[in-house]
Amino acid sequence: MNASVTVRRAVLGAVALLTVAVGGCHRAERAAAPLMPVLPRIPRDAARFEIDAVDDSTATFRVFESRWLRTGLSAYAVDPVHRDALVARLTIIRRDSTTATALVTSQVARVTTGHFVLVPPPPTPWWATKRFWIGTLVGTAVGAGTTAAIR
Repeated sequence: MNASVTVRRAVLGAVALLTVAVGGCHRAERAAAPLMPVLPRIPRDAARFEIDAVDDSTATFRVFESRWLRTGLSAYAVDPVHRDALVARLTIIRRDSTTATALVTSQVARVTTGHFVLVPPPPTPWWATKRFWIGTLVGTAVGAGTTAAIR
């Protein structure tokens, strides 16, 4: 084997190792914990529904074209007058083509028809995200390019 091929393989191996060490394994330092506890936040992409009827322990609302809404999802009742202050936490127990019914699981104040229900969309499975597929394509391209360069 000639010396230039050996040097080229060593350089490519060092570059690949450095790329993995710096790009793939880098973790940023986390900031120190705040003195006050952080309250859980309702996600910004939560769907907003107007409450139609309230019972002792349930709230009914129209689902419109939200096909992703299903039983078992968590929901929040908020007061729009007080800048979406949390009123209650709910769990969706029933859904048909036009309405859904949510059970109040905990509450700060009584839920009324003046409140709104916020329902965060269910999480997307890891294999269905763009980030996964972009990473797969980039990883395949880097692997194929490295293999072609070494041979």
